[in-house]
Amino acid sequence: MLNRIILHYAELTLKGCNRNTFVKKLRINVRNKIKSMGHIWDVVTIHDRMFIEVPDDYTGDIDAIAEKLADIPGVAWLSRVYWFSNKKYDFFEYKPDLSEIDTLIEKLAIETYEKDKSFAIRVKRSDKRFYQTSSQLEIQLATVILKNTEWKTVNLNTADQYFYVDISSRGISVHTNRIKAIGGLPVASTGRIMCLLSGGFDSPVAAYLMAKRGCNVDFIHFTASNIQASKIEDYKVSKIAQNLSQYCGKVRLYLVPYTHIDLALMDKNLDYDLILFRRFMARVAEKLADSLFAQCLVTGDNLGQVASQTMENVVSMTKSIDMPVLRPLLTYNKEEIVEVSRKLGLFDLSTEPYKDCCALISNSPKTKSEHNKLVHIEETFLSEYGALIEDTLAEKQVIAYNFGNRIPYV
Repeated sequence: MLNRIILHYAELTLKGCNRNTFVKKLRINVRNKIKSMGHIWDVVTIHDRMFIEVPDDYTGDIDAIAEKLADIPGVAWLSRVYWFSNKKYDFFEYKPDLSEIDTLIEKLAIETYEKDKSFAIRVKRSDKRFYQTSSQLEIQLATVILKNTEWKTVNLNTADQYFYVDISSRGISVHTNRIKAIGGLPVASTGRIMCLLSGGFDSPVAAYLMAKRGCNVDFIHFTASNIQASKIEDYKVSKIAQNLSQYCGKVRLYLVPYTHIDLALMDKNLDYDLILFRRFMARVAEKLADSLFAQCLVTGDNLGQVASQTMENVVSMTKSIDMPVLRPLLTYNKEEIVEVSRKLGLFDLSTEPYKDCCALISNSPKTKSEHNKLVHIEETFLSEYGALIEDTLAEKQVIAYNFGNRIPYV
């Protein structure tokens, strides 16, 4: 008997001819996640699942590793399993010896026993060469539990405790309750995006949701001034990017100062400074995204939440660039966004004070704008617009992370 971690992927099974491409991406991501934790372990794909083969001499906390793997987009659920290899046990002979499986089921039942609770056995027989049907083996194993432990009640529909047995061509795995993972699609399976990242709740959650849909994610953040290289890692938004890399894998955070547009708008008393600034951010981000071969921009906009996110201002920002802008939070309620932020472990960090780009905005920003009027203002008062973008990007700084670990920028 060996220790393994089993991972199942639900949505990938629907991908038809492209399924192998998605599964390959997921396998790479799982291996990289394990490597980031200091282990180089084999990841084997079988049918609709993957096995991580834990070395026999490993004495660490396998359950803790499984919990971290639940953060990988594309994994539907996972569990630590006890593995019986067919090479050793020959389960496809007539009436194979299942005594070790009986003993393990009894042991797991004793360890998980709760008074007045119910249990059920779930057998999945992927390889039909096994001599018993699923229901026959379920009855056999349930009988072992009822005879040898304090469990008294079987509930086939809504049990309190489940014991799972999966039979494949390579052997039999046994495990108890599953760990629910985040699902979705593997990162790097659908394209690359550039996310405008702030220090609040919204944009980090937007980035996470896009990673769940298979996107590689890079970030751009506008700072009040250049940050000393020695202090970048301690900067609030850098910590947010580091946290998000636990889900997104390899990410790059580009920090660019907004001082150039700030000075350009200063003393002009323009009524539309808020949306003018957001249009500038979009253009800088588009320029950087093009150089990184990103296909879309992503923002944390939530329709009607603040002045910059009225329908009119959202449209004006979108029209300022050619690149598509994705807004995964557009219809979310604020409490829904905060709930996801809590689940990601970002709530406390997002509430920490810091000086953001809103510091340069007027106290009464316009809630309605028109693209053509804004173009006229930009041509009249910001005649050196291209130079503003180039000067801003010339001062960019970058920090990169991979599954929470800082890595050299590439």
